[in-house]
Amino acid sequence: MINNPAQLTGMVLNGAHGIYDVHTEDGILRCTLRGKLKKAFAQANSAKSLGKTRQNQQRSNKYSSQGHNAQNHAERLERIEKRDSSENAPPTRLSVGDYVKIRRLDETNGLIEEILPRKSELSRMDAGSTAKRVVQQTLLANLNQVVIVFATAQPEPHFGLLDRYLTICESAQLSSVICINKADLPHSGYVEEEAKLYGQLGYQVIFTSTQTEQGIDQLRELLKDHTTLFTGPSGVGKSSLVNAIEPGMAIRTGLVSDATGKGKHTTTGSQLYPLSGGGWLADSAGIRALAAWNIAPEELAECFVEFRPYLGECLYGDCAHLDEDGCAIRQAVNDGHIQERRYRSYVRIYTGEER
Repeated sequence: MINNPAQLTGMVLNGAHGIYDVHTEDGILRCTLRGKLKKAFAQANSAKSLGKTRQNQQRSNKYSSQGHNAQNHAERLERIEKRDSSENAPPTRLSVGDYVKIRRLDETNGLIEEILPRKSELSRMDAGSTAKRVVQQTLLANLNQVVIVFATAQPEPHFGLLDRYLTICESAQLSSVICINKADLPHSGYVEEEAKLYGQLGYQVIFTSTQTEQGIDQLRELLKDHTTLFTGPSGVGKSSLVNAIEPGMAIRTGLVSDATGKGKHTTTGSQLYPLSGGGWLADSAGIRALAAWNIAPEELAECFVEFRPYLGECLYGDCAHLDEDGCAIRQAVNDGHIQERRYRSYVRIYTGEER
């Protein structure tokens, strides 16, 4: 019998069909939503549209003027941890990673009574959206960082796709780490050249190999005490990396299957897995369909860190940085201050070519 039914604070690890596993200091409890909370969610979601979603998600601070290499990465993680979420709009759906107040009912069950404001979230377009009513679905809440995994070869890296991942992280104000796996394989020298560019932009870049164990300890240390999403295209060795960091995890959970790029999920939702060294590794089946849907065209340029010093310098205030006269971004490309390939990535994402 439970002698202390007082509220506990916990983190949602997974959920399906209205039942959620919540991690608390007393262990994992199987929880459901309180009736009033269900009703409030239903009312909020019935009126929710993309415009209202944007209005409820005004950023509390501007983008930083730089990316996040090793030093900047640590500073950005600290800012996320200290981010004041008290002014954020209350969540209108419960998501994996949400912190909640629960009332314990017995040894194994609880009732979710309150969802605490989020410090960060990663979202996609909800499957029920229409042309007139676009609704966001939060895949993961309160993430600290995203590890974006590509390979040196087999498959060849698609840096345009990497730029898309980075814009999503920048828009969500999430710290990102670029992990270039299979470093032991013979590969083109342009991979190192591109890695150097991202490092110069301020991103932390790690070369890893599960064969030689290059970079594995460094990557494991980055995950410690943080909530991290591993993502990237199929075939780049994500499952092997996960097993190198946490032996048996990818096999035990079916996390990030490289055979199909889809993983093995009993639900279509997300899941958090504990790391023995501290922290949580996030998996999301929905990350496969993640796109920069919620980035307004006028905000996209801010998601390219090297564009930021030139924003506001164009001749026209509504410059899209495509073919307008007096564009400071295009001039910076011509002057060699912005790499042309990165600019082409911006254009493809802006025009919808980079899918």
